[in-house]
Amino acid sequence: MLIPPCSRCGAPSAFTDRATGEDLCPECLLRSIERRARNVVLSTVGRGDRVAVALSGGKDSSLTLFLLKKFSEEIGFELSAITIDEGTAYRRRSIEAARLLASELGVEHVVVPMRDVHGVDAREIASLLPPGWRRSVCTYCGVLRRQAINVVARSIGADWVATGHNLDDVLQTFLMNLIRGDVNALSRLPQGARSPSPLLIPRIRPLSLVREREVTAAVLLLGLPAELGKCPAVSGMRVRVRRAVDDLEVRLPGSKASLWLGASRILPSISSSLRVELKSCRLCGEPCTERLCKACQMKMELEPLLGRKLDYTLGGMAARFNSPHHRRLG
Repeated sequence: MLIPPCSRCGAPSAFTDRATGEDLCPECLLRSIERRARNVVLSTVGRGDRVAVALSGGKDSSLTLFLLKKFSEEIGFELSAITIDEGTAYRRRSIEAARLLASELGVEHVVVPMRDVHGVDAREIASLLPPGWRRSVCTYCGVLRRQAINVVARSIGADWVATGHNLDDVLQTFLMNLIRGDVNALSRLPQGARSPSPLLIPRIRPLSLVREREVTAAVLLLGLPAELGKCPAVSGMRVRVRRAVDDLEVRLPGSKASLWLGASRILPSISSSLRVELKSCRLCGEPCTERLCKACQMKMELEPLLGRKLDYTLGGMAARFNSPHHRRLG
């Protein structure tokens, strides 16, 4: 079978862009991904800033760390990586990949068990949830992990948290929040926005203009150590939305990028028109819009199942962060 030439340079191609119909060689594909990611970073991060990559060891966050390492040398910002260990078998494998990549790149790597921050982890939650419970383990894990990342990033003095969310991810999140009618969540989607609280580290998504297929191809071409699969616990609405969007992309190539382009144009208006008044959670002190933050609400739900009280001080992170139990690697 003949390998078609790259549409840009004529070299043997390795990837077909279904949206544009272009055949791309490894160099042209990687150059395209790098250009889009660099534009996102340049629009937010400045010289001397400290960026913490939320590194799961999966393909998206691994490519994000790889690219940001290169950009940090060009732009002049500091770089570190944070991994939250949710205690699952899947996470053990991905943490090893994260450790290896951070070591190869020479990036400081902090691994913090979720249990140390919240007093419970995803493995224990999954073992206790009865059939038909009001929330999935994925929902609990996501909320607790996001708060833990913010707390650890703040502890190491990060100005930005970079996540590995790709175009597919951000589009799915947009549509899910639209379906739920969650305007507050929609207002938080624009990246690089000024944080409403000094306790909330603003987030950037360097891969938000890169499709998942491109990320997978790039990780394989670069030979990065990374888990290519998805967490087996992912379920619920995201799975259904993902399937619907993937089906639309097959029928109408380029629809993912067009949908996200349209969303990106209207989201800043939603964000600027919505005045969010933040309070301090009465249990953990973190910023929230209600008397209790989502993490504390969920931990209170879990206590009857666990049969014990949970830690609402976030593990005393400021005092405990440098303990030997937390590993600094790289």
